[in-house]
Amino acid sequence: HGGGGAAPPPPREVFSENAWGLKRPRPARQQCPGDPMADLVVVFPTREEYERAREALVPMGEAVRAVEPPPAVADVAVPYLIISDAARAALYEAIRRGLVIAGHVRHRDPLPDALADPGAPGPDAGESVVGRVAIAFVGECMAEADDLRLTAQVEGDLGPVFPYLNAEVPSGTFNPSGPSFTLMDGPRLVTLFPHRLVIGRLREMQDAWRTLARLKRLVDGVWRRRDSITPSHERRVRTSALEIFSRLPKTNCRQCGEATCLAFAAQLLAGVQRLERCAPVFTGEFQHLRPALADLATGLGL
Repeated sequence: HGGGGAAPPPPREVFSENAWGLKRPRPARQQCPGDPMADLVVVFPTREEYERAREALVPMGEAVRAVEPPPAVADVAVPYLIISDAARAALYEAIRRGLVIAGHVRHRDPLPDALADPGAPGPDAGESVVGRVAIAFVGECMAEADDLRLTAQVEGDLGPVFPYLNAEVPSGTFNPSGPSFTLMDGPRLVTLFPHRLVIGRLREMQDAWRTLARLKRLVDGVWRRRDSITPSHERRVRTSALEIFSRLPKTNCRQCGEATCLAFAAQLLAGVQRLERCAPVFTGEFQHLRPALADLATGLGL
């Protein structure tokens, strides 16, 4: 599969129920990223789907490489495959026959600290409010083309944890009406919802594994200590206008009534503007920015 021209759109997020009673993606048709010769990282929601893919792609030999998660992140990670251009047709045929993937992205070499210790699970590792984690979608980050974003489903209900996180993470943003809790993990923007989480600005998949593991340990740790924490139900907004601006088209088209996209971001954060006033995102050529921007706005209660 190759050819030039404009890059095709990213995989669509189409969900179906799985054995947990949660949701996972079933791409109607996967497309190639912009560079037809680049190796692809193929991500799976469950180990069962990964094993199906391995079996389907066995004939491709060295065109397919498997990457197993190390023990430190095994509770949140499923192996992924790196496939060369020669194996793409076989992958798409497996998808046509029912293989479920979370998405595929251009391969990026892991950075040296990608799998730095995410922290110990804690003394009562068996008690997890998060439960099992499944990556439901992975794609190119809308704010930074070199980064990734992902959506993961969680088995447990995180909603009751948010007031405790609000008390323990003063730099976070709590939206009681969502409910949701947004925080920064280094450069990564994380928004937690009761049964899913969204992470932006991930560097590559091993960075994603570590970030998921760190988040699970944070949430589970706070929940285990909840009897010693005074929960806070106060609504707080800590994200800056620049964080919202990074997800806007940056065209300064003025269709929203503001002079610049940065001014629109500031007014949106202040509650003066409404997200749907950004015409390029809602009705124009930048509609691909809408999911990530909508998740951020929901997390902030905008």
